[in-house]
Amino acid sequence: MPYRNVPLKLAAAGLAIFLWFWVTIAEQGVSPSGDLRIRTIGVSTVSARLVPVILEAKGALPPTLALRSAQLDPPMVTIVGSSLRLGELTLVRTEELDLRGVSGDIETRLRLVVPKGFQVPNTGTVKLTLRVSGQPAAGQQ
Repeated sequence: MPYRNVPLKLAAAGLAIFLWFWVTIAEQGVSPSGDLRIRTIGVSTVSARLVPVILEAKGALPPTLALRSAQLDPPMVTIVGSSLRLGELTLVRTEELDLRGVSGDIETRLRLVVPKGFQVPNTGTVKLTLRVSGQPAAGQQ
């Protein structure tokens, strides 16, 4: 019985040894500021940070409409980049939304504007739900 599936057993042992070395090389931890820091030997430090998403808008709603609510989903994203520059980044903005053309409630997806050298691994867009009250002007419907 001990000699059955020998190649499979050798492959499993080799994988276990490889994973053990891989994990022991990496130094992992969470800094006091809450940033996840992962450092590997011979590679620069990469960090991740949770930051809020800010809606970038231009213009104003038509005078007959009033903003009731604006909700972004997700409201916060994890951004990954060099630990040397990650401290400079406190938020991520969406692409610009022109409020002048709004005539009612909106549900749309907006791209995230991520600074060069950073990544948002889980998503590149956020969902915007914009609720307004009032009546659009006669020429806007």
